[in-house]
Amino acid sequence: MIARLRESGIRAVGSLGFCVLLLLAGPGRLPAPAQDSASPPFPASVHSGWPAPSEPASFTGSFPICRLLPAELDDHERWMGSADVGTDAPLRLGLGSQRPIGTTLSAAFSLRATDRVPWTRPCPTLQLLSPDSSKHERRMTAAHLTMDAPQQLGVAEAELPRWAFLEDHRLLLSTLISITAVGGVMANSLIGYDKNHSFQIHHEGWFGADTTNGGADKASHLTDYFVVASLFGDIYRMLGYSENAAALWGFGLAVATGFANEVSDGFTRHGFSPEDLAMDAAGAATASAISVSHTKDLFGMRTSHLPSDTYTHDVYSADFKLSGLGQRLGVNLGPLRWLLFSVTYGAKGYRVQPPIEHQRQIGFEVGLNTQQILNDIGVKRNTWWGYSLHLVGDNIRFPFTAIGMRYDLNHGKWHGPNSGNFD
Repeated sequence: MIARLRESGIRAVGSLGFCVLLLLAGPGRLPAPAQDSASPPFPASVHSGWPAPSEPASFTGSFPICRLLPAELDDHERWMGSADVGTDAPLRLGLGSQRPIGTTLSAAFSLRATDRVPWTRPCPTLQLLSPDSSKHERRMTAAHLTMDAPQQLGVAEAELPRWAFLEDHRLLLSTLISITAVGGVMANSLIGYDKNHSFQIHHEGWFGADTTNGGADKASHLTDYFVVASLFGDIYRMLGYSENAAALWGFGLAVATGFANEVSDGFTRHGFSPEDLAMDAAGAATASAISVSHTKDLFGMRTSHLPSDTYTHDVYSADFKLSGLGQRLGVNLGPLRWLLFSVTYGAKGYRVQPPIEHQRQIGFEVGLNTQQILNDIGVKRNTWWGYSLHLVGDNIRFPFTAIGMRYDLNHGKWHGPNSGNFD
């Protein structure tokens, strides 16, 4: 869908033609309207005030700001100007063989370099009017000025450090990263655990009360591979891949590493877990969907790995960012932009010695958005040190940075308000 939207945008730019080029020239680059002036906006020629085909379009001076207005407002004087848009060949204004009666300037003129510029469609739908036009004329049709809003939002999330070396060796590094990632996770399992087992498949279950970890391990796989896919996506964008291609690389490589990890676990006491692999893929798919839909400014996930042999103090979260909402609505939220609304999951007491009450908690909390706080104090993702801090701050839910209520699925009771980790 993003590719189609981008193609549509390219066609729209082509259809706007000369009008868009004039806008790109920026405010203060167009000639003043000649509604009440004896000096016309175009160089005079023998063609009754129309530029001759051989005359270059060269205008200088101080020009007013002009606006795009709907074409149906044709009961007022129309005028257009030329701007120094800097093509490879000199731009010239030319005429066709004749100018039919009633043809507007925008339709009569065409841009030419060495050859005529091949526009896909004429540009009759929008026109430029001077600031002193009537209030009725100055209204804008939003449909004609549609921009790719998600790309304008969450700029801080889109910024990445750049290094020409990475882009110059993109193919080599892409291959090495893939091999290293898959090999690394396999080594982690094969070296870190006893391998005195033939390959075995272990169906662990999902989030049930009678599972080994109460489903906390599945929440861990979901959020961990959300982070992994996001990281791989960023790396491939640093290598010069397009956003969509990087998201695809991130998803594919995250799933590949998850699969390699489970295959390696198949030769250990853990066994190959189809449930773990499914959660890996779900986390990677969520990260890629958020990336290609340009909603990183709104949604995210954070993982939790506190030092322990169990998951009893870990809380995993899916987040909604108030900062992104305020930006999209054009509302200054003040300090509220530093907050998140989150849905969390955690399991208490599973595999804990001495045994304590088992709880599976779904939580609803308000917490600190460390990503936005880092941005506001000047720590940006477009530097290597800033990206490193964001890698930690954006993706880990720290203890005591949120407060909320949690519902114990095992006993049907609410707990809180609390921070969730050590309560």
